[in-house]
Amino acid sequence: GLRRALPAGVVCVQNAYSLVSRDDEDMLQLCAAESIAWVPFFPLGGAFPGLPKATDEPAVHAVAESLGATPSQVGLAWLLHHAPNVLLIPGTANAAHLEANIAVSEITLDAATLATLDAIESRSNHVPIG
Repeated sequence: GLRRALPAGVVCVQNAYSLVSRDDEDMLQLCAAESIAWVPFFPLGGAFPGLPKATDEPAVHAVAESLGATPSQVGLAWLLHHAPNVLLIPGTANAAHLEANIAVSEITLDAATLATLDAIESRSNHVPIG
């Protein structure tokens, strides 16, 4: 695992991880403790049919409405608030999408909002085979 690779000088780990898919929480926390960057792919959840998406969660929509943000922005903001070593590389389709993604860095989630989002059930982020 990662602990055995630490002497090699690991600087970044990229795994599927989102508000709704936190299977690798222990590895994320190890990376944070070791000052290793965590770059989540599928940062809003599954990109394949049948996998959970943060933007499908009613609580995410409620938080987005209260903040004047989009559900996608809330999902990305949660990642930035969740651990200090998270680096986001969200997909960007056009200039407006880029501006919305950049605006995520301005979103502040208070303790009550974080608790609401943290309470969302984590489901597997593994792609079903077969």
